[in-house]
Amino acid sequence: MAKRREKGDGSIYQRESDGRYVAYARLPDGKKKYVYDKTRSGVAKKLKELRMSIDNQTLILAKPETVEIYLKNWLASKTRIKETTYHNYKWALGLATPHIGHIFLTKLSGDHLVKLYAILAESHRNKSLVLVHTVLKLAFRDAIKRKKLNSNPCSEIDTPRKPDEKKYEATALSADQCQKLIDAAKGTTLECFIVFALATAMRRGELLGLRWSDIDMTEKTVSIQRTASYLPDPQTGVYRFIETTPKSESSQRIIPLTDFALVALKAHKIKQVEMRLQSAAWQDMDLVFPSPRGDWYRSNTLQFHFKKIVRLAGVPDICIHELRHSTATLLRRKGVDVKTVQIILGHANYTTTANIYEHVLMEDKEDAMIKLDKVFRKDS
Repeated sequence: MAKRREKGDGSIYQRESDGRYVAYARLPDGKKKYVYDKTRSGVAKKLKELRMSIDNQTLILAKPETVEIYLKNWLASKTRIKETTYHNYKWALGLATPHIGHIFLTKLSGDHLVKLYAILAESHRNKSLVLVHTVLKLAFRDAIKRKKLNSNPCSEIDTPRKPDEKKYEATALSADQCQKLIDAAKGTTLECFIVFALATAMRRGELLGLRWSDIDMTEKTVSIQRTASYLPDPQTGVYRFIETTPKSESSQRIIPLTDFALVALKAHKIKQVEMRLQSAAWQDMDLVFPSPRGDWYRSNTLQFHFKKIVRLAGVPDICIHELRHSTATLLRRKGVDVKTVQIILGHANYTTTANIYEHVLMEDKEDAMIKLDKVFRKDS
């Protein structure tokens, strides 16, 4: 038989079976919510916190679950996001789960995350740390909406950064170096690819997903409608190509084509027709830059052949993405305003473009001050 509650203890009593103290408070629906502790004072404290959370409507009634279980279910619920986004989420959670997955969701704190990022910082760059933090923050924000958390542990700490990591700066080729690269590519399968990349500043995935139907030779424009990515299947893990819409609404854009790009395109189309006639296994997918079989060009094969041309040209060791960076830098050096460059690149906001090409903006400022200096020198 349980001992009688002492006066003033309210709903606290000691259980005879194990000697633990028990207390409960009634929920708005009339059901009882119990708390337990080895001491009377301990259970009284828990009861006070319970009543306060009921009054403040912050009580977590969801079944207790670990961070690993929650994140697994959360990712599985993301059925309406792009597959490329899903892949990024899965990769980020794969880094975090081994270190915080065993912790109960309601017990996870900012301190746990600080330790997580310190471990990850030993073998990962800032970009990876920021991605992990961003994805966790999104996941825990949804946990609050589902009444599984009262607050977001990611909000307790600053975005993780390695203070000693040197900021990545992409290499931009000069106009002369771009011409050397084009000359080295002549006669190769990537001749038109390199010319077109420099002429449009398109992303690699946008180039790989480009179709002839996206190009208007009469109006001299190219319409960016999709991007191609080589990713593992979420179910089987087998890599295959997928096509999705560009990364943002502003990435779906129309770019005017230069005459030298159109000349290269026309010559490229003639060569492609010849390739198609010579290949019995050709897959007609209407791709502008296909593999020798007519389907998507694998990224690693593309990068291999591109690097050979870079070495032959004797220019700095750049990657394909830096063709885009080179074009944007050349546009800025020619006086094209940041807003126009932003639209051509398909950046979602002006700040992104301005931050990337800050070095060119500084040169603009210096030129402006030199001109101002000449004005005052003349007046004096």
